[in-house]
Parts: sequence; structure tokens; C-alpha cells
Amino acid sequence: MLKTLLMKRRDFVVCAPVLLFAARPSARWLEIARRFADTLLACGLDRLGTKATPAWAGVIDSRSWTVPVADVPPPPGIRPHDRALGGANLYHDAVTLRVFHALSRRTGDRRYRRAADDYMRWFLAACPHPATGLLAWGEHLYYDFTRDAAAAERRHHEFLEWTPPWDLLWALDARAVAAAIAGLRYHHFEDRPGSLYNRHAWYDRPEHQPATGSQPWIRHAGHFAHAFAFLHAKTGEPRWRQWALGDASIYWTRRHPRTGLTESCIGDPRPSSRLASAQMALLAYWLRKAGVLLPDQPLLGESARALIRAWEQYGWNAQAGGWRKAVHVDGTPAGDELDSPWEFAYGGGALLPYGRMAACFAALDGDGVMLDAARRVALLARRTPFPEGASLQGLGIALNLALDLHALDAGGAWLQDAERYARMAVEMFWREDRARGLFVRVPGDPYYEAKTGAGDVAAGLLRLDGELAGRRLSGDWTL
Repeated sequence: MLKTLLMKRRDFVVCAPVLLFAARPSARWLEIARRFADTLLACGLDRLGTKATPAWAGVIDSRSWTVPVADVPPPPGIRPHDRALGGANLYHDAVTLRVFHALSRRTGDRRYRRAADDYMRWFLAACPHPATGLLAWGEHLYYDFTRDAAAAERRHHEFLEWTPPWDLLWALDARAVAAAIAGLRYHHFEDRPGSLYNRHAWYDRPEHQPATGSQPWIRHAGHFAHAFAFLHAKTGEPRWRQWALGDASIYWTRRHPRTGLTESCIGDPRPSSRLASAQMALLAYWLRKAGVLLPDQPLLGESARALIRAWEQYGWNAQAGGWRKAVHVDGTPAGDELDSPWEFAYGGGALLPYGRMAACFAALDGDGVMLDAARRVALLARRTPFPEGASLQGLGIALNLALDLHALDAGGAWLQDAERYARMAVEMFWREDRARGLFVRVPGDPYYEAKTGAGDVAAGLLRLDGELAGRRLSGDWTL
């Protein structure tokens, strides 16, 4: 049934049409995913500058179905300078690009795949810097529609928590992708595999980073190792294998000899940087994916399994029934604070992604310990009330975790969880008007913002539609 839900936020009140469903609305999930894609193409393409492009806007106002360029407050937990307001950041669309490909496979409508490929092809032509090969995407950079150029004043290239869609990009422009991955060497202090690095690199300066003041956060080593492994797998060039193994070794060789734990940021003077955290799992996750790309290098898989197992052993607080935010590398607790499943903000939001990473290890390795960890994350989310004003991103990841577990453990009522999260996402976050519809950032908010996980929700809806229809969706749906 269609019902109007009155929603309030700061200084305005909006009436948003919200769909409430019967018990098993299987066909509706595909319809919503498709309407989301149609709206992005109808209302979100770049028409603001002097040159129209096939790029998808990072922010859309669902009241006017237009692309704003200013005066949009950041959503909770997101820094103003990490957004693509009035422009596009393809990294924020990494999951949505896969959704568009899957929609074409599911519906037979080639428009979606063509739109995704046009966007990626344009991005690989317009957004690399000619001096470094690095792409204008990630934590800080984006392409500004009004200026018809990358916002180079943001300065720094840095990866996010999603895996870059290297495979989709490579199929369209292998040369640009090879240059972008080769440019990751500029993150390092020197042009040598295994050298320390900064999480930031200058987008427009082909220079290695100074050791002073650099922050080599742990997860970035995994990102770099995975990217170099991808490039070696595609080209066969031995130097990229050496770069992959070099980055994989940086934190592996600095583990505590008894616990296997490692600090979160080598050389950073802040006490919190010397603690072990769920960032270890992110390193492990990308090392495991690098191991899939380089099956002749078993140490990648072995080190990945050891790292994530170490975090599971010492991060889990059995007495409290949750995961600690951090522990000392000797395994002793660093306070009593536990990670919350629905907390998504800069520097936080690690628990539900950890569940999905654990499920990935369970799928790849038949690892019962990791399967149990994924179950416990999902059960914690199931029994933890969804907070008022929480982000869309948490529901998207919880929905996909439930579907990951349904594929691994069909007896766990995970499909019912997935349906519940899908209904919550639509009832609280979906705004539609006639043929248009988008997911907004938080309940009562009029803005779609790609960075806040709409692509994760759309992917979950497509996957759920497939499960309910008895036709599991193919493709890579990991983080």
C-alpha cells in the first residue's frame, strides 16, 4: 500500500511517498532497483558545465530532481571536503556500476550497461592526471561539473573502503588503468617494493612522499597489494608481482610475535595509531583478494587468514558479546568500548563490513571460524535497534551480509533478515514521485548522496529479488 510519511529534518518538513509492503514483495525489489537506475540517468547526468558528460552526480535533490552545486549540508559523519557536491566521484559509484551491469543481465535492457560503460570510459579519459596517472576519485578528489575539470585543489589521492572496480575499468581502457595502478608507487617514500608509504599521494605531482608527517594506515597496504596483484595478473610483468608482495609484507613483518596483532599506523605518534583494530581485517581482506589474483603466491592467502584470525581472537569480547573498537598489540584490551553495527561515520563503521569480510573468507576457504564470526555480526545487527537518524549505508551492508550468509548457511533465517532490511531501507529512505525514485541519506532528508551507500542498497535489492525468484545473481558482490 502507498502511504505518505511525514518526516522532519532541521528547518524543513517534507512529505515523502513511502511504500509499505506485504510479507514477500519479491517483484517490487527489482522494480525499485530499476527505478533508482532510471532516475539516476534521467536526473543525475552532468549537464551543468559547457560540456555534457555521461558522469553520474554525487548529490541529487529529490524535491526538484536536480543536481545542486552548493548549500547542501553534509550528512552526519561525513566531512564537507570529502564529497562530490556538484560533481562526480566514480569511486562512490563503484557498487552502483555493478548494479547497472546486473540490471542489463536481469532485464535484457542494454541501456544500463551502456550507461555504466559510458561513464567509466569517460572517467578514464577525463580524470587521470597526465603527470601521475592517478585518478580523480577516492576520499578527497572528484570531477567538478561546473568547471568541467577535476577538483585538483583537493590535492590528495586516497582510496576508500570499497574495492575499486578495476575489472570493469580494465575492460574499457587497459592503458589508463595500468597507468593509474603504476601511479600508486607515488604513495611510497621511494620507488622500491615494500617501502613505507603515505595514505595520501599528490594527484598532480609525480613525486614520492616524504617520510616526515606521513601516515601509512594499515588498510592502504592491502589496497595497494591488491591493485598491483591485479596489474600483474593482467600483464604478467614481474615487477608488479614484486610490488604486490612488498606491500603485503609491510605490516605482516611487524606483527606481535605472540598475538599476531599489528598496529594500525606505523610511525604515527598518536597512541590510538599504535593499537590493533578492525583495520587489520581490511588489510587481510584485500590480501586475500590479491591471493585469488596470484594463486602461485600462497603466502598472500596464508597471511590474510592469519591476520583476520588474530583480530577475531583478540577483538571479540565474549563476555560482553561484541567486538572491541581496539586492543593493544599484546592482546590486552584498550578500554571497554564496543563497536556498534549501525555506526557509520568518518573513522568508524567497521563492524558490519567486518561481517561481510568474514563471510568472504568463509566462502573462499570454507573457514568455519570466519563463518561463525559473520553469523555473530549479523545476529548482533538483528538484535540491535536501528537508531533514529542512522545512515542508509548500514542497512545496505547489513542487507548484503544477510544475503552472503543465506548463500553459506541457508538454515539461519538470513533471508528473512534480508527482507526486513530491504523493507526498512524503502520505508525510511526511499523517496519517489511518479516515475522517479532515489534513496536519501538519512530519514527525512531530501538528498541522494552516492557516498552514503545507495549503491549497496540497490545491489542488495537485486540480489534479494534473485534469491526470491530462485535465480541467484551472478557477479562479484563482495565489498
